[in-house]
Amino acid sequence: MVISFYYSGRLVGHVSTSCSEGCRISLGQPSGHGEKLYAPDALEHVRFPSADAIQNERQKQITRKFGHLDRGVLLHSNKQGIFIKRLCQGRVFWSGNTMAYKDRPNKLDREDVVKIFDTNLFFRELQQYYNNQGRFPDSRVMLCFGEEFPDAVPLRCKLILVQVEQLYLRQVVDEAGKSCSSSPMLPMAEEPQHEQGYRIFQDICTPRPLFRESQQIAV
Repeated sequence: MVISFYYSGRLVGHVSTSCSEGCRISLGQPSGHGEKLYAPDALEHVRFPSADAIQNERQKQITRKFGHLDRGVLLHSNKQGIFIKRLCQGRVFWSGNTMAYKDRPNKLDREDVVKIFDTNLFFRELQQYYNNQGRFPDSRVMLCFGEEFPDAVPLRCKLILVQVEQLYLRQVVDEAGKSCSSSPMLPMAEEPQHEQGYRIFQDICTPRPLFRESQQIAV
């Protein structure tokens, strides 16, 4: 996945992830065993950039106080699409090609695994575009932390936005932009199989009881 961070409409961070099990986006490093129940070491950890890059002092202070986002979200990408689980107490809203509402905010419920992007739907819409039957599909997902989204407020006014995109789809989009071909059939990009990673992601998202450090865990 390609993950881009925007504070008040300004790009402040950009990272590419390659861990097949997925990643966790949060404010800081996991603090203890309780955190590992939600984000085991197998997940790549991606931290929010520092708010120091924000020029407006008031917006900088507000962004720094978003401590209720410390546990963040879990993200996983495979050939089926992009999946997310919200762990943080702070509200998270999103937009993507699977959202139920296009004219009002879409909120992520805490602890639920949600498919926020459908890769097959993207390719079907891309095929329709090349058949002059629709618009060019968007391969990106937007996450808005702490504020309702999408709504009438311009993106540049949102304090924290995170854009997520499957890397190989970005390459497909780039190639589509360069190509002048009107061929009705587009080759699907090759992608490694991530079925095992998806099962791991589903497994770690299943609520588990807390346990004592001295308690033995059956394998």
